[in-house]
Amino acid sequence: MSYIQNNLQAGEEIKYKASIHWYIFVYPIVLLLLGAFFSAAQTGIVHYVGLILLLLGLFQLVKRILFKMGAEYVVTNKKVILKSGFFSRDALELVLNKCEGLRINQSAAGRIFGFGSIVVTTGGATNTFEFIANPMQFRNEINAQI
Repeated sequence: MSYIQNNLQAGEEIKYKASIHWYIFVYPIVLLLLGAFFSAAQTGIVHYVGLILLLLGLFQLVKRILFKMGAEYVVTNKKVILKSGFFSRDALELVLNKCEGLRINQSAAGRIFGFGSIVVTTGGATNTFEFIANPMQFRNEINAQI
């Protein structure tokens, strides 16, 4: 059972669940493709550069798979729950009427492909949650529940 399901209060229901965008896998795939291309060289330093790129790409791929598996971003009728981490946990639960600020950051690629970062501020603390698919819908759902 997920962290969100275990921490819902009586009468609380999930209104919107955001997901992690597929774009997080672009960087490791590029590294793996470049590594495969360069490691195909039979001799020389180019071969070793390719092997290093393959290792870096594999490490980044595993890291991002674990990130996607461990992230849960939910809006309920009472609060916003932002949880990340697979082995360790970073969870932020905001009561809707205590939400001070919500900022959305989108790069040019984020605007094109439909992902962005959400920066939540409450009580002087700032938390950033990256690669959220359709962050505008997430913000609109929060505003609809307030």
